[in-house]
Amino acid sequence: MKISVVFLDRDGVLNEDRDEYIRTVRDVKVYTYVPEAILQLTRHALSVIIISNQSGINRNYFSRETAEKIFDKVIQTAESSGGRITDYYYCPHTPEERCSCRKPRTGMIHQAVVDHRISLDEALMVGDSHSDYETARSAGIPFILVRTGKGKKTEEELKTADPDLMVVDNLKDAVSWIVRRT
Repeated sequence: MKISVVFLDRDGVLNEDRDEYIRTVRDVKVYTYVPEAILQLTRHALSVIIISNQSGINRNYFSRETAEKIFDKVIQTAESSGGRITDYYYCPHTPEERCSCRKPRTGMIHQAVVDHRISLDEALMVGDSHSDYETARSAGIPFILVRTGKGKKTEEELKTADPDLMVVDNLKDAVSWIVRRT
């Protein structure tokens, strides 16, 4: 299996998630193992692209500017051991807006394909939610579920529907699995 790009969800995968949204930079709590995980992906010449639903913008919980600052904080922390995140995409829309970019739709992945000349045959996604799982399935790429964030609940929801679902404890374990196969 050749992997050249890893799509990552943000909240619940890179940083702690909150039911009431990550609304300020102070709310950002990146998991301690994330910088090393991103470094390992970078050392194996894998592109790392974040795709994240951020409906808090259109719900007026925070501004686009604040969302960008939150992403900057997550990325700076994730890259602090020398790894690199290639790019990030976010959808500001609410589910009611029925846009093409909000996960589980694949608009963010397809934009990254265009922007970075990605072959989906060499892509994989890591996430913690049912919408992440559905996004990967719709894009036709493998998916790894982490038990952080909403992952344990998602695992319960999906375990009978998809008995072959790849589940690991966290991003560090997902990266270990990925690098052993590249």
